[in-house]
Amino acid sequence: MTQAAAASLSPLARIAETCGAFMPAFLGLAATRVWLQVNHFASYSSSDDGMLTVVCQLFYGLMMVAGGLAALRRPSAKRERQTVAWLGFGIMTFSTVLIMTGKEAGSPDILLVAGVLAGVGGALGGGMWTMAYVRLGMHQAVLYGFLSLALGSAGGLAVSFLPDALGYTVSMFMPAIALLCYQRALKADVGDIPAPEPVYDREPRSTMLLIFGGLAVFGLALGVSRGFPAGEPVPMDAMQRIVHQMGVVAISLFVIWWAIVKRKRLSFSFLWRIEIMLVAAGMLVLSVFPGHLTELAVAVVNIADTLMLGVLWVTLQDVARHTTVSAYAVYGFAWAARVLARDAGRVLIMALGAAGLTSYAAGAVVGIVVFALATSMVILLSDGIPRIRPLFAEDARPASRPLRPHPAPDPEASANAIRRTAPADTAVGDWLRETFDLSERETEVALLIAQGRSKTYIAEQLYLSENTVRTHAKNAYAKMGVHSKQALIDLVSDTKGRI
Repeated sequence: MTQAAAASLSPLARIAETCGAFMPAFLGLAATRVWLQVNHFASYSSSDDGMLTVVCQLFYGLMMVAGGLAALRRPSAKRERQTVAWLGFGIMTFSTVLIMTGKEAGSPDILLVAGVLAGVGGALGGGMWTMAYVRLGMHQAVLYGFLSLALGSAGGLAVSFLPDALGYTVSMFMPAIALLCYQRALKADVGDIPAPEPVYDREPRSTMLLIFGGLAVFGLALGVSRGFPAGEPVPMDAMQRIVHQMGVVAISLFVIWWAIVKRKRLSFSFLWRIEIMLVAAGMLVLSVFPGHLTELAVAVVNIADTLMLGVLWVTLQDVARHTTVSAYAVYGFAWAARVLARDAGRVLIMALGAAGLTSYAAGAVVGIVVFALATSMVILLSDGIPRIRPLFAEDARPASRPLRPHPAPDPEASANAIRRTAPADTAVGDWLRETFDLSERETEVALLIAQGRSKTYIAEQLYLSENTVRTHAKNAYAKMGVHSKQALIDLVSDTKGRI
């Protein structure tokens, strides 16, 4: 759709045009968000859950690093991705049972094991959504991502007012809901999305170091401010919880309104300024009104912390679509930088409190956070990062020559086209679908590319537009972990030799 046509739509029509029929499936990410809040952060009835949160976040970050390293070594197959999803579901559910048991028994040992499992399960349960979202266009990712964040915050707010036992019981259903939605999202037809170019492959390495560094120092500031001033979790009453969660809902809906309804340019620096302003406002209250408005200030800082889930999610989705590096590696390393730095900040403020430096801790906290904020502003508050392509820029639809009118797509004709051009490739196609979770269309396109066919020829044979062929080719390349036509040809040739 052209910009002029999009501008003529009503606000609701613009959202409907963007979301598609499968939006509820992608909103399953909200269930994972609710589970994380309950099990990692004690439903935000306080700023966090103290040492349990530290353990959960440590293993959450380490698991993200491990997943990123594994993704760099080789692409994941369909069975491996399904295994990760089911493992995430099982570990998340079981760790909730352990947390409930450990708290009822007052057993630090059980809680330690539960924290480790909750961290690992949270990483698997959140990371599994990577492949579902990386298929989306920019506007779809923003809409689904921030709507999931808003829905998760609203649900988390409701759960926070339940008795602890009931809250944990409710959270045990969240991994199952997330898994069902994830499986449906993988099967979703996301529409005719322009095929992205891997432009970030040419980005200087210094850019990634700057982004990871900015995320790390900002995460450190968030972690330090969580335990202000002496390292203990700050209790949050009903008003503070409402400020925190509804603040996230309001800002998430504002971002959707800005990017989807108004069709305004969404930039990384725009989102980052919101984050900086929230943390700066919270620290200003802590320093000017010490001991009086601490809970309110922590609630504002928590808005920034929670909102970063959406900011980082859609940013990494955009990066992953425009590079040949595995999406799991892109998400894993960036998410680990944020989580582990925040955990380090949390441990630092706990250490200050445990050392009895409470009178000095307040000043130290303010100084550390202000320094971290200033550093992250210098590093990231620029639309010049990355250099090759601005984040959230819409992919242009390539101009194509006028084609003769095609009849409506005929699945049987498509199948016949494949049989005519490659009658011996049926077994190879079955293997590709099973191993790399390719769709029927992606398999057809991949096999024809491997035969040396042009995208114009493929479009005419399969009754598709050339742009749709490019999209299917991009998705197939990403799933198979190949980065060129020759690599695809080699993979198919090797497969024929084995089958």
